[in-house]
Amino acid sequence: MREHLVEDAYTCASCGFCRFGCPVYREIGFEGASARGRMYLLKRVFEGKLGYTERVVDSFYMCAQCQNCKQLCPTGIDFGEDVAILKEMFVREGKLPSYLFPLRDNVIEKGNPFGKDAEERGEWLPGKYQTPEPSEYLYFAGCSASYASTRIAKSIVKILDQIEFDFTVLGKEESCCGSPLERMGEITKAGELMEKNMEKFKELGVETVIVSCAGCLKTFTHSYPKDFKVLHVTQLFDQLMREGRLEFQKELDKKVVYFDGCDIGRHCGIYEEPRNILRSIPGVKLIEYEYSREDALCCGGPLASSQPDLAHKIASSRVREAKELGAEIIATACPTCMVNLKEGAKLIQIEMEIQDIPMLLPKFLKKG
Repeated sequence: MREHLVEDAYTCASCGFCRFGCPVYREIGFEGASARGRMYLLKRVFEGKLGYTERVVDSFYMCAQCQNCKQLCPTGIDFGEDVAILKEMFVREGKLPSYLFPLRDNVIEKGNPFGKDAEERGEWLPGKYQTPEPSEYLYFAGCSASYASTRIAKSIVKILDQIEFDFTVLGKEESCCGSPLERMGEITKAGELMEKNMEKFKELGVETVIVSCAGCLKTFTHSYPKDFKVLHVTQLFDQLMREGRLEFQKELDKKVVYFDGCDIGRHCGIYEEPRNILRSIPGVKLIEYEYSREDALCCGGPLASSQPDLAHKIASSRVREAKELGAEIIATACPTCMVNLKEGAKLIQIEMEIQDIPMLLPKFLKKG
């Protein structure tokens, strides 16, 4: 792995193109917060002129791993991958920043980042879904929609119920997918959670896991064994629309801008399905950010747990851009993006409706 990092550090052309799309650099303006600046730090480490000091380690943990720099890098360096390698090494060497200890401990001990009890995880569920049943399809709600943003999960269940789609939910038997641990480099502990979830999937005969959290989507897609299919709920809804099972009839006469989150977008390549859903709602005028799809700018959501002030400042820039476009609603496909953008709007006191796509849909659904 060191050889890989050395190769990338000395392949970096120091052109600085990466800085344009780096959400952290754009916000704080320090060279050390850009991919180019961090590559410079790495070179100094490899040349024995610098150690992995607390300041250096913090600089790498300040990277959102949004992959915008990979999109812009003329030499094709995957800086997000380099950061993941470094974080795993920092954890092995006992250099995990202390401000991440509470998040790590909550996920390991409680199975969620909030430190809530497992019993509370399924409280949002209607009675008939309280006990998981064998099914081909499983809706994996994820931590955010289970504890904090339960309207997302409730909306999805309501929609699927209305069209009589057969599925099951783990409820209190669900554990975190492992994403927060993986992001901080705690790979072994993340793997233990993955195994726990996999055992449940196998017990229930699950063939397709449906997720509403983009972080879960990224983790299931790239880090779990390929023993089952993974669908983001926007992919499922788009498929059901094409099959004629899901239609919308009530009008939403609003300008809506879709926010391409990094996990669902650059990490998983899902761009059109969320837009197809929004276009299918009568009256919606779908507009685009200046930089969208592969070029979309991050909202700072991956930093919300570790650097909340910075994350909210980054999000406020995305909200301001949406306002300048004339958007009346920002639609997301990720609870973390939704919550962070709301915090960003609050920070700069801009009134903006910010909704995750499933939350928008139930009242526009055509009755069967």
